[in-house]
Amino acid sequence: MANILPARTYGRRRWTILAAAIVLTLGVCQFSIATSLQQGHNIHISNLHRIDDDVYAFGQSVRVDGRIDGDLVAGAYDVTINGEITESENVFCYSLTHNGSVGNSLRGFVSNAAINGTVGRSVILFAYDTRIGSGARVERDLSVTGFSVRIDGTVGRNATIRAGRVVIAGEIDGDVRIEAGTIDIVPPAVIRGNLSYVSEKEATIDTAAGVTVMGETRWEQPDTQKAGEKEDRETDAAFRAIVLSVAKVLAGFLFGVIVVFAFRRYAEVSFEQLRSRFAVSVATGLLFFITFIAAAIILVMSVVFVIIGLALISGKTAPLGALVLVLSTLLVPISAFSTVTGALIFACGMVLVSFFIGYVLFRVFRPQPALGKGHLIVGLVVLTVLFTIPYVGLLVRVLASITGAGAIVLGIRRCRAESIAPAVNIGAARNDGGAG
Repeated sequence: MANILPARTYGRRRWTILAAAIVLTLGVCQFSIATSLQQGHNIHISNLHRIDDDVYAFGQSVRVDGRIDGDLVAGAYDVTINGEITESENVFCYSLTHNGSVGNSLRGFVSNAAINGTVGRSVILFAYDTRIGSGARVERDLSVTGFSVRIDGTVGRNATIRAGRVVIAGEIDGDVRIEAGTIDIVPPAVIRGNLSYVSEKEATIDTAAGVTVMGETRWEQPDTQKAGEKEDRETDAAFRAIVLSVAKVLAGFLFGVIVVFAFRRYAEVSFEQLRSRFAVSVATGLLFFITFIAAAIILVMSVVFVIIGLALISGKTAPLGALVLVLSTLLVPISAFSTVTGALIFACGMVLVSFFIGYVLFRVFRPQPALGKGHLIVGLVVLTVLFTIPYVGLLVRVLASITGAGAIVLGIRRCRAESIAPAVNIGAARNDGGAG
């Protein structure tokens, strides 16, 4: 493919892949934790099934013949959709065959994609080979990045394609933008908007045989000079930095979802403490931070004293060395446990603050339940942007961790108090009964 695509196309495609990853992640995120998890070798949702929930399906093969009233997130070698998905379809697989219908958008990272059904909104695909069949209809925009793309169906609005080879034989009601090595527009293709493309050689547009382009056609040759190559090199550093930031956001998102799923009650109470007792959370976090620093110092000193004790354990200093070794050996696991636990709480605190930021922002537009996955991803993005600001970013990172950790400490104490209270009441009731 290096001989087909121009050098600058690679730079643009890197940004497209990154943007697609962000959009796909946002598409996966919903405002509720409730989902239906399907796992197994061959997952089949038959035409007799109707699932009133979001579906997360992971296996060797995923086949949907029934109806899903929600989103589908599928990860498998082979995914086939013959039924109906009322919301969005998000797919990670080797082979995707979409013959059914999806109410909102279809997004995917696949090797081979065959779209033969209907898509209620837009299609965003990163695929080696993409085929939009003659019976397919995409109501809004089509965005495809890959090696080979062929469109025989209908696109309701605009199409953006970046590939090695592009063939268009269908209908596109909006503008078409193409970056490719080879472009063929063949009958009975109809483009009702403008056509602009970037390619080393002129596209084959067979208007004599029936191809219709109603708007303007514009051809741009790629800039392959050294200036263009220098521009690509200059963007590499920024691209790597953004990829790292996106990776951190995704890692924080997965970590947050897992933590909330495993400790739902603690997360809810901690979030309520942060929302209703913000100042107390900050103060508690500062005290916890001081304790964490003390535990880390004790851990370092304990390790040092272990080495000193080993050095003193021979000769006349053997008793002193043994005493130092025993004390330091006892302190090492305690301080290590305290330090690791503190670090985890600070990490969870950052996630909790992300939930809080997203909650506050969403509340301005539309009230949503707390601890929604949408809140988390938006909060993480906001914090990641703030972290890039010199000096201010470090201050925000420290304050977010401390405030979130304080709320978690308060939440843990509250949950423990609630768990102890029923036991005390039961004991008091038994004593009253015995006295009676």
